[in-house]
Amino acid sequence: MKGVSINGCYLHKVEMLMESYSEGTVSYLRYPKHRIHFKIEGDRLFLKIPAFLSLELYRRAIFPQDVSKSVLVKISGRNIGKFLVVDFRYSHSDREVVSIILDREEK
Repeated sequence: MKGVSINGCYLHKVEMLMESYSEGTVSYLRYPKHRIHFKIEGDRLFLKIPAFLSLELYRRAIFPQDVSKSVLVKISGRNIGKFLVVDFRYSHSDREVVSIILDREEK
Protein backbone atom coordinates (compact mmCIF):
# COMPACT_ATOMS: atom_id res chain seq x y z
CA MET A 1 0.00 0.00 0.00
CA LYS A 2 1.41 3.38 -1.02
CA GLY A 3 1.66 6.39 1.29
CA VAL A 4 0.70 9.92 0.23
CA SER A 5 2.73 12.88 1.49
CA ILE A 6 1.62 16.49 1.17
CA ASN A 7 4.17 19.18 1.98
CA GLY A 8 6.29 16.58 3.77
CA CYS A 9 3.43 15.24 5.89
CA TYR A 10 2.47 11.59 5.35
CA LEU A 11 -1.31 11.46 5.62
CA HIS A 12 -1.35 8.09 7.40
CA LYS A 13 0.97 9.48 10.10
CA VAL A 14 -1.08 12.57 11.04
CA GLU A 15 -2.01 12.30 14.72
CA MET A 16 -5.10 14.21 15.83
CA LEU A 17 -5.43 14.89 19.54
CA MET A 18 -8.71 13.58 20.95
CA GLU A 19 -10.56 14.23 24.15
CA SER A 20 -9.21 12.07 26.97
CA TYR A 21 -11.34 9.05 27.75
CA SER A 22 -10.15 9.19 31.36
CA GLU A 23 -8.10 11.50 33.54
CA GLY A 24 -4.37 11.41 32.86
CA THR A 25 -4.61 9.83 29.43
CA VAL A 26 -3.76 11.19 26.01
CA SER A 27 -5.51 9.83 22.93
CA TYR A 28 -4.84 10.36 19.25
CA LEU A 29 -6.77 9.50 16.12
CA ARG A 30 -4.78 8.36 13.11
CA TYR A 31 -6.03 6.88 9.83
CA PRO A 32 -4.25 3.90 8.25
CA LYS A 33 -3.18 3.88 4.60
CA HIS A 34 -6.19 1.82 3.50
CA ARG A 35 -8.49 4.75 4.46
CA ILE A 36 -6.60 7.16 2.16
CA HIS A 37 -7.40 6.68 -1.52
CA PHE A 38 -5.80 8.41 -4.47
CA LYS A 39 -5.80 8.23 -8.24
CA ILE A 40 -3.69 10.13 -10.74
CA GLU A 41 -5.10 10.91 -14.18
CA GLY A 42 -2.78 13.00 -16.33
CA ASP A 43 -2.09 16.24 -14.43
CA ARG A 44 -4.89 15.67 -11.92
CA LEU A 45 -4.74 13.99 -8.51
CA PHE A 46 -7.94 12.72 -6.91
CA LEU A 47 -7.92 12.17 -3.13
CA LYS A 48 -10.62 10.56 -0.99
CA ILE A 49 -9.79 10.94 2.67
CA PRO A 50 -11.62 10.92 6.02
CA ALA A 51 -13.34 14.24 6.80
CA PHE A 52 -11.55 14.65 10.14
CA LEU A 53 -8.21 14.22 8.39
CA SER A 54 -9.06 16.89 5.82
CA LEU A 55 -10.06 19.27 8.60
CA GLU A 56 -6.75 18.64 10.37
CA LEU A 57 -4.78 19.21 7.16
CA TYR A 58 -6.40 22.64 6.77
CA ARG A 59 -6.04 23.41 10.49
CA ARG A 60 -2.30 22.73 10.29
CA ALA A 61 -2.04 24.69 7.01
CA ILE A 62 -0.75 21.63 5.16
CA PHE A 63 -3.50 22.45 2.69
CA PRO A 64 -3.33 26.23 2.17
CA GLN A 65 -6.37 28.51 2.36
CA ASP A 66 -4.96 30.47 -0.57
CA VAL A 67 -5.97 28.60 -3.75
CA SER A 68 -2.99 30.08 -5.62
CA LYS A 69 -0.46 28.33 -3.32
CA SER A 70 0.75 24.92 -4.39
CA VAL A 71 1.55 21.86 -2.30
CA LEU A 72 4.34 19.34 -2.90
CA VAL A 73 2.97 15.81 -3.34
CA LYS A 74 4.90 12.57 -2.96
CA ILE A 75 3.66 9.02 -3.42
CA SER A 76 5.70 6.43 -1.49
CA GLY A 77 8.54 8.95 -1.19
CA ARG A 78 8.62 9.70 -4.93
CA ASN A 79 8.11 13.37 -5.80
CA ILE A 80 5.24 13.67 -8.28
CA GLY A 81 5.20 17.46 -8.35
CA LYS A 82 3.51 20.59 -7.08
CA PHE A 83 -0.27 20.74 -7.14
CA LEU A 84 -3.04 23.26 -6.51
CA VAL A 85 -6.22 22.35 -4.63
CA VAL A 86 -9.00 23.02 -7.14
CA ASP A 87 -12.01 21.26 -5.62
CA PHE A 88 -13.20 20.02 -2.24
CA ARG A 89 -16.48 18.10 -1.91
CA TYR A 90 -18.36 16.15 0.71
CA SER A 91 -19.64 12.73 -0.34
CA HIS A 92 -23.34 11.92 -0.77
CA SER A 93 -22.84 8.25 0.00
CA ASP A 94 -20.25 8.35 2.78
CA ARG A 95 -20.54 11.35 5.08
CA GLU A 96 -17.19 10.59 6.67
CA VAL A 97 -15.24 11.02 3.41
CA VAL A 98 -14.31 14.08 1.38
CA SER A 99 -13.11 14.23 -2.21
CA ILE A 100 -10.30 16.62 -3.03
CA ILE A 101 -9.05 17.34 -6.54
CA LEU A 102 -5.60 18.79 -7.13
CA ASP A 103 -4.19 19.94 -10.47
CA ARG A 104 -0.51 19.92 -11.32
CA GLU A 105 0.93 23.43 -11.11
CA GLU A 106 2.01 24.79 -14.48
CA LYS A 107 5.70 25.54 -14.72
